[in-house]
Amino acid sequence: MKELPPETLERVRSLILEGNKIQAIKLYREATDASLRESKVQIEQLSDELRISHPKQMTVNESTGCAGMLLLSILPLGGIVYALVV
Repeated sequence: MKELPPETLERVRSLILEGNKIQAIKLYREATDASLRESKVQIEQLSDELRISHPKQMTVNESTGCAGMLLLSILPLGGIVYALVV
């Protein structure tokens, strides 16, 4: 990982722990002038390290993802349809 000022590194870590990897990548790129690919690799590596050192916080703040959001939006509809049919 390229050298980051301590306050920037702490902000990148906070963003990752909050589940905001895209913002962390953007901040890393701005601070280091690294390519998008290199920034993504570095943030993923730091994320893996944080997953080991802060497992509970990483589990709580990991994003659900598109498939999870779709599932969460469809489930209530199933209950409504069932209630209307029965």
